[in-house]
Amino acid sequence: MQRNLVTLATVISIKPLGENNASVCVLTQSQGILYVTLYGGPKSRLKSLVSTWNTGTMYLSLSKGIYKISDFDVKSYHLTFREDIYKSCAASLAAEIAMKTHCAGNNERCWALVNGFLNGLEICSEQAELNSGLMRFLWRYLELLGIQPESGLCCHCGNVMEKGGEYVPSENGFICSSCNHRSGTFFVNAEGLFFLTGISRLPPKEASALVLSPQALGQVKTLIFYLIESACGVNLLTLKTAAGIL
Repeated sequence: MQRNLVTLATVISIKPLGENNASVCVLTQSQGILYVTLYGGPKSRLKSLVSTWNTGTMYLSLSKGIYKISDFDVKSYHLTFREDIYKSCAASLAAEIAMKTHCAGNNERCWALVNGFLNGLEICSEQAELNSGLMRFLWRYLELLGIQPESGLCCHCGNVMEKGGEYVPSENGFICSSCNHRSGTFFVNAEGLFFLTGISRLPPKEASALVLSPQALGQVKTLIFYLIESACGVNLLTLKTAAGIL
């Protein structure tokens, strides 16, 4: 471990540690998930800076095998997360996934993906945009994990699925109605498949403009939540506690 470490970091959670100190979980660009110690009483300058979802440059020093926070230059406060329960839950889900997957084995890309998502949440105000933004983040995270299924073509015949398709776990792909005659749990209509394919193939600005209708959102959400939990290997606590919100 480096004796002194300077890295971009986002505060994920803060837990009391003794009377005046705190154990802080942070997502960092260079080291992934770290648990560090914050020293100081309630009037400490650092106490006011080290707040959940604050992002910036964190200065850490090694003491007895544990990093302590020496300074934190906050660049983004994500203040709307405190007022919007959906944003707070969506941010918590992103953080939990990063923790469960150990940043997908790529700290820098995970950092960029998670913080791009948090910044996008901050500027969104419409619920439809928030819903679609969460789906985009999760779909991109599946790509980072290397398990994102091909959504543009039928995995059997290779044709475009103009009427939608059914996701088959054993194939990790979608099957069109001509190749599959079952009524499965993970059917996604044509709009939903266009949305997923657009995330992977369209320029970021165009992909961000895609917003799902309620029906397509329900289908895409059911599938993506299944895929993400399968990738993590556990039931995600955030999805359980935020049921009916996310």
